[in-house]
Amino acid sequence: MKLILGFGGGGSGYYPYTQKPVDYQPYRPVYLFRGPPPDAGFSYGLFEDEEAGKKYYADLGLDTFSPLSGKASKLLEEMSPQQVERMLGDDLKTDNLQKQSCPNCSSEYFDNFHLTLKGREGFFCHRCGGKLQQKNDEDTNMGSSSQAAVTMEHDPIVMKNIEKIAQDPSVKKYIDEGLKAIERSEAINTLSKRVALRLTDAAGVKLTDEQVKHGILLAFKNAIK
Repeated sequence: MKLILGFGGGGSGYYPYTQKPVDYQPYRPVYLFRGPPPDAGFSYGLFEDEEAGKKYYADLGLDTFSPLSGKASKLLEEMSPQQVERMLGDDLKTDNLQKQSCPNCSSEYFDNFHLTLKGREGFFCHRCGGKLQQKNDEDTNMGSSSQAAVTMEHDPIVMKNIEKIAQDPSVKKYIDEGLKAIERSEAINTLSKRVALRLTDAAGVKLTDEQVKHGILLAFKNAIK
């Protein structure tokens, strides 16, 4: 705040009333948050989506994508869980957070976007940059997939047709080429590194990138059965 000096009497001085804030309302900005709650022990950062012109707090990772645009975001400051708790206060209460699940990288976390960005659609995963499904879309997709699975499971004719399709040479070639493309893609390599940092095997040993990649491909296979 600019200091306004006055002159006269005993010399230079200042006028206290001119230095007081103009707005006396109890105001604290609402902060956007995305990630696991601070008691999970993660490290956090203050990020900025320069395209959207918004700042938000999220957990740190290998690559960080804006949940608003899906593009790379700018890290402004690294923060401890305690600092995030102090800065956000009531915004981190359980009632103000909703759970999010990414269908692309299977990450799960919480955010308060539904309160502070009401009416806005098209959010993205801040860990892989993939688009998050809307709740209604997700429910619809789950219902359709479940119905299809039930139909195939109880219809032997359909299952025999599927077996014939799977044995067709052109289908086999298409699947092989598709798997090779997935294995070579930058997206699965980035995802494998990210997940490998978080997971260990039954003996507590860190999983390698290749082990994680193999697990992702198996998960993909199981998801489309």
